Amino acid sequence: MRLRRFVYVFIFGVVATSMSVSAASGHSQLVSSDPVDGSVLSAPPTQVVLTFNEALLKEAVDVAIANGAGEAVSGAVATAVGAIVTIPWPADLPPDNYSVSYRIVSDDGHPITGSIGFAYTSASTSPSVITPEATPEVMPEVPPTSEPAPGFPIGLVGLILALAATITVIILARRTRR
Repeated sequence: MRLRRFVYVFIFGVVATSMSVSAASGHSQLVSSDPVDGSVLSAPPTQVVLTFNEALLKEAVDVAIANGAGEAVSGAVATAVGAIVTIPWPADLPPDNYSVSYRIVSDDGHPITGSIGFAYTSASTSPSVITPEATPEVMPEVPPTSEPAPGFPIGLVGLILALAATITVIILARRTRR
């Protein structure tokens, strides 16, 4: 009987720990954008939408818009709702190649940077294809590191909760035997 309780408590602790660690193992990634990276539009967009695979910290979303010469051309403020970032497109920007650089922080605290590029033309100009060299990088790339992000690791929280549950079950089991 005592061995059975120990096995149940052990299995519960392992499951609780593995669930908490797996929730923090991934990082946010850009899954789609509108307009699509590298596209050539016939008219300017009204907004740029970036969709990520995880929810973001809405107060830690930063974007910059640059023209084909690499000059910052707008101070547009992005809004984040869940995993979607929306950037209003300034109506006064002339036809050109543009890049939208972003720096976001996912819910797990990891910063992610990147950019997308697209162009739009007026009816009198012919579209050109954007090459990776034509999309300037406005924000500096942060090299990936193997160091954990600052903050309290969620895996440690799961481990503490699993240990607390295990100790609680053991104490309650001993009290019921008396």
